Amino acid sequence: MEAKSNYIFFAPEAVFPIIKDENGKALNNKPATGFPVAGTLQGEGKMAGIPVLFIRTAGCNLRCMWSLPNGEVSLCDTPYASFNTPGEKRVAVETVKNTILQNIGMLNHLVISGGEPFIQPGSLVELISMLKTEKNLHISIETNGTLFDQKLVEAVDFFSISPKLKNSVPTKEKLDKTKTVIPFKPDQAEKTRRNIRVIQSIIDHCNATKEKDFQLKFVVQNHSEIEEIENDFLNCLNGWKPDDVVLMPLGSTPDELLQTRMVAVEAAIERGWRYSPRLQINYFGGKAGV
Repeated sequence: MEAKSNYIFFAPEAVFPIIKDENGKALNNKPATGFPVAGTLQGEGKMAGIPVLFIRTAGCNLRCMWSLPNGEVSLCDTPYASFNTPGEKRVAVETVKNTILQNIGMLNHLVISGGEPFIQPGSLVELISMLKTEKNLHISIETNGTLFDQKLVEAVDFFSISPKLKNSVPTKEKLDKTKTVIPFKPDQAEKTRRNIRVIQSIIDHCNATKEKDFQLKFVVQNHSEIEEIENDFLNCLNGWKPDDVVLMPLGSTPDELLQTRMVAVEAAIERGWRYSPRLQINYFGGKAGV
């Protein structure tokens, strides 16, 4: 999917959680958080607990699906933004900017999530430039670390890089079990999910640029995946510290997290890495728009 430079393709919630439209008119319904104010908490990683506003782009180049310890399959926690996007909408960059500024209030952090935001670099660079001119927001981006755009990298302040392990590949068995259809052959995800050059380029940029930061956030469910993280990613990368590595349990519901949480806790303690909760699931049940 390609966006024209003056539009962004969004998942249904687009800018969220919000209480006003782009003109400052109050919306009829409360945000999905249930609060009468715009914004939510960043739920994951180094910035967990910080009040933020989100935007969620539509479309992804990987379509992750994980096998859980009990044999069930867990789709990406935002499948409506990656697998099937029937509510996808095209929104003018100017409208997005105005909506953000009408709702940002006392917040200083905007998180760009997806889907995979790096699919639409030109439009996002344009948006960030507008926002930085009018209100110098701190901009985070959540990415799978397989795509690179120099201008977008230069525009962003914090990078949440979430490299995908072997268990994330949408195999034929997983597709059949979930009756899911994807627009490419399953082995394409295996070929593209690991891009050390892209990840290293982002790390190098952060290390060379004052006040920029990154995290390497891995979703895990068993001990063999810890070895995969070390052998296939960390041993191939330079310029990271243990504090930059974040382990997050696999699962998009509280019940799924119970199956995988302690593996991540133990490995983080043993190696001096970070353990990340998933606050949006703990507090809001993982529903959209929170």
